[in-house]
Amino acid sequence: MKRILFVIEALHRGGAERALSNICTHFPEDWEIDILVNDKSMIGYPHKGNILSLSRPERKSFIYFVENIFKRIFYLRDLKKNNGYAACISFLDSPNISNILSGKRYCKTIVSIRTDIVGTKSGLASKIIFLPLTRILFRYADRIVSVSGEIGGKLVFDLKMPKKKVRTITNGYDCNWIRERMKEFPADRKAAGKIIANEQKIIITIGRMADQKGQWHLIRAFTKVLEKTPESTLLILGDGVLKEYLIELIQAYGLEKKVILAGYSDNPFWYLANASVFVLSSLYEGYPNALAEAVCCGVPCISTDMHSGAREILAPGRDVLGERVNSISEEEYGILIPVCSGRKLTDKEPLEPEEQKMAEAITRLLSDDRKREYYRQKSVERSRDLDIGNKVKEWVSIILEKENESCYE
Repeated sequence: MKRILFVIEALHRGGAERALSNICTHFPEDWEIDILVNDKSMIGYPHKGNILSLSRPERKSFIYFVENIFKRIFYLRDLKKNNGYAACISFLDSPNISNILSGKRYCKTIVSIRTDIVGTKSGLASKIIFLPLTRILFRYADRIVSVSGEIGGKLVFDLKMPKKKVRTITNGYDCNWIRERMKEFPADRKAAGKIIANEQKIIITIGRMADQKGQWHLIRAFTKVLEKTPESTLLILGDGVLKEYLIELIQAYGLEKKVILAGYSDNPFWYLANASVFVLSSLYEGYPNALAEAVCCGVPCISTDMHSGAREILAPGRDVLGERVNSISEEEYGILIPVCSGRKLTDKEPLEPEEQKMAEAITRLLSDDRKREYYRQKSVERSRDLDIGNKVKEWVSIILEKENESCYE
């Protein structure tokens, strides 16, 4: 029986957490799995294997961040020494640092990079600890796995990580399970009932109400969409710190009946199944799970060409490190649009050029049934490449490969 250890801070809400959930639940049956988290109460996603805990309830502070690193180091040293793991795979900053510092004498050390650590890192913990340590520590890992080709390229070219150690494995998805969930009426029936009652063209976006997601740009662009397609409705799934600002913006535009804030849903797939178009307005991403899941649901997709991940899903033929698009670009599996400014704007200010292009791209799909159906079929086609089974095979190959194998040269 082969054994594997995964390390992450928590296993609830979050893209990296969902990715690990998908990986471990689809790992081969002949592997024994342990998952180390900060606290056993921080479990929300499905998992397979044994949950181990540091018994550290979640807190947001720099001291908590540092204390966890050191407590996890000592815990991992014992686990690696005594449990015969083939590899220890860590996700996110603090677990990655602990994984490397706890050593690779007893098992292979693999770190998973889920964000653009060159371009988007901010905050005290990241500036003081993570970024400086990255250049020094990560080269001591056996393998560095990036969630997108763009992030992998930056690790090699900007942070000078050894090319032979860097490998990209994008997130995988259980498309069959997703399609089953598309048929299940969600528990949050109020918002779902509104959609059925309206029978309008639904524009949907999914994500935390945070600066990164840029939903206010989509709300502003939607005012222009309504001029050409007044029968459309904007649905936003998610919650977060910017909710009040978004509500104020909606009220300022008088869109209370046209924009639905449905909050967090444990079944976003039903909403996606009933949507006409999915739009991702993010300013940056690591690998956009919401976009990939929309593709798995067969929804025509529009996304900003942010760093990183969107072009790898919708335009895999494009150079991942190339210049971002500055106009509406109809790609193989969806439409890419320019990234908006990120400025918090009011209803009194005119639309930015990027918001105008966002509105035009949405209107183009909503008003053209043939184009919308074309991209619906392209999403179905692309979803086959995102299947979790293929991604788990890639993870297993990294765990089992020999140091001198040439595929990493």
